[in-house]
Amino acid sequence: TPSRFAAVIRKCWAKDPNDRPDCSPLIDLLEECYTKEGKLDNVDDDEVLKLAKNEIICVLDLEEYEIKDKIINDLVENGRQSLSQYEKYLLPDIYEAAMHENDSPLIKSLKKYFEQQWEIKYGSSNQWFILFLKEYKDAVNYDSVLKRTAEYGNKYMKDCPILSIVLQLLFEGIDDKFFDETNVFNDLWCAITNNGLKSIENISNNKKRSILLQALHEYYRPRLFELLEKNQVKGKDSLYKLALDSVAEYGWLQGLQAVKKRIIPISFEALLKNIPVSSDTTEKPVIATTSNWETREQAEKP
Repeated sequence: TPSRFAAVIRKCWAKDPNDRPDCSPLIDLLEECYTKEGKLDNVDDDEVLKLAKNEIICVLDLEEYEIKDKIINDLVENGRQSLSQYEKYLLPDIYEAAMHENDSPLIKSLKKYFEQQWEIKYGSSNQWFILFLKEYKDAVNYDSVLKRTAEYGNKYMKDCPILSIVLQLLFEGIDDKFFDETNVFNDLWCAITNNGLKSIENISNNKKRSILLQALHEYYRPRLFELLEKNQVKGKDSLYKLALDSVAEYGWLQGLQAVKKRIIPISFEALLKNIPVSSDTTEKPVIATTSNWETREQAEKP
């Protein structure tokens, strides 16, 4: 219940360490939260994430150490890999298990934290994203994406976590090697954030198209609106909406053509000169298709 939840939160943050509860009631309550549909009613979002952080503190046995906040903040930003900097602050057995066990208590706790973060931070104003996560929760690669995030934190979230999460979940053939060894995910990212949905060919599933378009709207909206405002493009909401819909579908250059006749020439020229293009680190043309991921995945198999 919310009152029980709040009571545990208060105890966890008691000034005297002796007044704080041990891990058992904390973890039991978290398990209860995660098995319910959504989060507890009438419980503040910050408290949900605070409780998830406290579970991480518990599994690392850091309750009585002042450095715990620095360690936890690093973990939720950079994932398990960042724990290597703090080996001297942890008991040897706890550190060994946390760093080297594939399904360690730390990984489990980090996965819980990030799952809540996705819903609270990115989904609070995007109901479609919450529904998307629920639909994919039983998908084969849902746990893989969560585990990758627990391992590396925001490293692969790029500058738009919603779009990154959607791409990682929709393209099931993308696994860890596509991030570091072949740079495939970066190629996909640059293609879709420069050229819009049209850069991903052969998407016959209308539902996937719709999800990708909504995620692309989240990526392009702040960048496009800032671009229009900086270049003094005056217009009603309808112009901004038309531009956003077109750019999300066709990318910057082709997409902006949809509003060319509604913008004075000098402002339109300025728009084209100041497009915030994503850079491909390989400096090679990017061609992305849904079949590419399947083909590459199959090619990697022995």
